[in-house]
Amino acid sequence: MRSSPLAPLFLAGAAYAWLPQDRDLAAFNMTARFDKLGKRFEPSLPDGVNKIRGVNFGTWLISEPFFMDNEWNNVMGCNGAASEFDCILSNYGNDRAAGDAAFEQHWETWITPEDVQSVYDNGLNTIRIPIGYWSHKELVNDSEHFPDGDKMLPYLDAVVKKASELGIYVIIDLHGAPGGQQQDVFTGQNPTRAGFFNDDDYSRAEQWLSWMTDRIHNTAGYESVGMIEVLNEPVSDHDADGRYPADGQVPSMIEKFYPAALKAVRDAENGVSDDKKLHVQFMSAKWGSGDPRSNSDVAGDSRTGFDDHNYIGFAVQNNGDQYSLMHSACTDNRVVDGQDFEITGEWSMTSGVDQSNEDFFKAFFTAQQQLYEKPGMDGWVYWLWKTELNDPRWDYQVATERKLVPTTASGLEQNVYQDVCSGFT
Repeated sequence: MRSSPLAPLFLAGAAYAWLPQDRDLAAFNMTARFDKLGKRFEPSLPDGVNKIRGVNFGTWLISEPFFMDNEWNNVMGCNGAASEFDCILSNYGNDRAAGDAAFEQHWETWITPEDVQSVYDNGLNTIRIPIGYWSHKELVNDSEHFPDGDKMLPYLDAVVKKASELGIYVIIDLHGAPGGQQQDVFTGQNPTRAGFFNDDDYSRAEQWLSWMTDRIHNTAGYESVGMIEVLNEPVSDHDADGRYPADGQVPSMIEKFYPAALKAVRDAENGVSDDKKLHVQFMSAKWGSGDPRSNSDVAGDSRTGFDDHNYIGFAVQNNGDQYSLMHSACTDNRVVDGQDFEITGEWSMTSGVDQSNEDFFKAFFTAQQQLYEKPGMDGWVYWLWKTELNDPRWDYQVATERKLVPTTASGLEQNVYQDVCSGFT
């Protein structure tokens, strides 16, 4: 590992790993940013940005209809279908070519390289890309209905290439697993029970992880992809209606799937030098579906990362009460001992507070930024970059347009020093 002033802030003591500072990614370098943007003055802060600060490109390669009603129903022709699976089955069952074309138009236009540039221009340094297993077309069986994954890949490649050109760190997230790891349409399906937790679907997920790892290491333009997440948001103990544990989930997810997923990535990296290997990310123990590090293979790998998701507006009893929301942000602690590279990979400002309350949301954003950048935490990735809701509580672009969040790297750096928690602790 190349020496870096930021190294102690990430995985202190790890022998080998590649993190943003190890490749001098431009999005983490203040001077490079100012040069790129054509500024004529020196930044007032050190070159090094020491935290992950990013956005999710969600509802792009996996659609979530709630966030894009017009796109889903009118542009893509899904007509009220619950999920991608249901859309293809109900609306394009007899004309798969038309369904593929509708989804391809969405992939081409919803997120583009221009969005990546805008992410960079707004001071961010990381993007997380949720994606489904059907992106590897060969893994889809005859009873499953998804758009053609092969047609998705050129648009993924273009976005990742632009991120690499700008020095933006990229996390690839297996958001939709075979059988569905959650009773939610974010999996690309709408299962009545999560069906992922069995040997056959574990095997397909492992094949996907191996395939994607190989693509990352052997596709031009993927140089700034540094982490792959093995499974997003499996059923957890905070889910309602007795969902947890799902059939077959305990203890097999942690005892069988997690070590096999890690092995799938590492086997695909055979011949890759240690300083170029990926971090393999698991949901944080905070998620409530078990502690990944209770498995010795996971605990013994120095290149693991952990993903904390925290939606305060869903957690507090009265999400319209400003004090309750701020108190949570100002007093919570997301750190888990032993999880050395931990980020909050999903969060938002969703709440019952009216979106027009600018003063509140400026403070609420800042309090959460500070929470996810505390010692022991390595930063955050906001959910989402783009929606059709025109609502900054979910949509980071709208938040930047309304100046509810800092819109430069230096502004985000300075934001951690704002005192917004007085009276809320």
